[in-house]
Amino acid sequence: MDANAWKAKGNEHFSAQRFPEAVEAFGKAIELDGANHVLFSNRSAAYASLKNYEAAKADAEKCVSLKPDWSKGYARLGAALHGLEMYEEAIGAYEQGLGLDATNDTLLSGLKSVQDDAAAAKKSDENASPFSQMFNASTMGKIAANPKLSPFLGEPDYVQKITTIVQNPALAQAFMSDKRIMTTVLILSGIDPDILGGGGAKAEPAAPAPKPAAEKPKPKSADPKKDLPPAMRLKEEGNALYKARDFEGALAKYKAAFAEDPENSTFLLNMTAVYFEQASYEKCIAECDLAVDHARERKDFTVVGKAMTRKASCLQKQGQYEEAMALFKKALLENRNAETLSKMEACEKEMRQKAEEAYFNPELAVKAKDEGNAFFKEDKFPEAVKCYDEAIKRNPKEHTFYSNRAAALLKLCAYEDVIRDCDKCLDIKPDFAKAFARKGHAYFWTKQYSKAVETYSDGLKADPASTECKEGYARAMAKIQEMATGEGDAEAAQRAMADPEIQGILQDSYMQMVLGEMQKDPKRINEYMKDPGISAKVNKLIMAGVLRVGK
Repeated sequence: MDANAWKAKGNEHFSAQRFPEAVEAFGKAIELDGANHVLFSNRSAAYASLKNYEAAKADAEKCVSLKPDWSKGYARLGAALHGLEMYEEAIGAYEQGLGLDATNDTLLSGLKSVQDDAAAAKKSDENASPFSQMFNASTMGKIAANPKLSPFLGEPDYVQKITTIVQNPALAQAFMSDKRIMTTVLILSGIDPDILGGGGAKAEPAAPAPKPAAEKPKPKSADPKKDLPPAMRLKEEGNALYKARDFEGALAKYKAAFAEDPENSTFLLNMTAVYFEQASYEKCIAECDLAVDHARERKDFTVVGKAMTRKASCLQKQGQYEEAMALFKKALLENRNAETLSKMEACEKEMRQKAEEAYFNPELAVKAKDEGNAFFKEDKFPEAVKCYDEAIKRNPKEHTFYSNRAAALLKLCAYEDVIRDCDKCLDIKPDFAKAFARKGHAYFWTKQYSKAVETYSDGLKADPASTECKEGYARAMAKIQEMATGEGDAEAAQRAMADPEIQGILQDSYMQMVLGEMQKDPKRINEYMKDPGISAKVNKLIMAGVLRVGK
């Protein structure tokens, strides 16, 4: 296998969370193509998933060295450093990546996560400081109440230092050269500084100690984009114009960026996005081909996959669905990602919809139905079903086609399919009595007599004159009466016991008590049947063949 095949295998393992296998597959790919930064990035992610952060860091550093202007490499490096609890270094890596792509969600979320952990670690360190118990919200009150310490409160620099230590007790050590702070620590520790040879400080009206010069923060550019390389700055300007839908302006910036850095395939990809938005699909396809060739030469398979995806989207827009689907699949082999998968699924759905629309022809649908009817009369039911299939494809909005196919399926004993077709028919025309009758027949022949009765009843509500529903209702009720007073039908009862509604009634603790009382004293049934709720549930059990009441 070549490097791309091993990479695809690694991606497959990674998606299935088989991380050791992913590491091995990416390693095989690296052996064949050691200059491909994406492979090191992928293996870094796999190592990180195994919590082998040292290895993840090494691969991320290699990725960044191979492709310094690729923001994803810094995301990998930041994640590895975060795992090693090298918080400051991780923050620096994420910030470098954001300098290349300021809106990257992975970098932004990674930066926030490591900043939160760094703050938590800092707080933990503070709590672990020996001074954390000594310096807290009550410290100022203790100092004010102590005659040896209270005079210091008139000295602003002392107050500022104490305030700083209260906020961060770990800093107390840094101020111990100040005798006033040393005296404060000793007294708050319960030690009298006078017994230590006069080592304590005394408040004097002397000039306050000079305030340590604060370290000046490093100047930051007012515009972060000015710190970017010229090509990346042009790209960012192009992105801003693109978002403002100034496509010509964006295109000019992307071209200028590519002229500044002709090794970066991303700028070509940016140009294809502009052509796509302008609906210049032929030009976009040509530019995608250039981007694919350019990126492949530089082994940037992420750009290869994205350019193929955009070209496939152009083909989709032009109605070339088969070609588009093939290219989407090829793009996934180059760089498997959720965006390409989603676009491929949308293309497949649109392709089916367009095919159905192109096939729609009511006249040919009626012709197919008539042919099906002819086969039905000749008892050629499989042939009739095929004709009804064709009629439905030609016009899926005509309810009678589903009803006719249900009639043919009923003859073939395909009862589940009968019920589905009848439901579809009733979705289109809710008062079509024939569909109720055929659905009732399907329930009857599968010994679901209770459901058959309900279905026939619904049919009679839609058409009180329906002979099929009347006869079906009478036949189903006769079966229910037979089961209620005779030996019953074990198969029907077993099927009914699988019905969630029946299970619910039988598992109801109150109904269990009622049924137990009725079994002990059958005469009590009349008493319980006066309750409408109990009556409905008991009748449901009788009609399902679960409960027999004798002759």
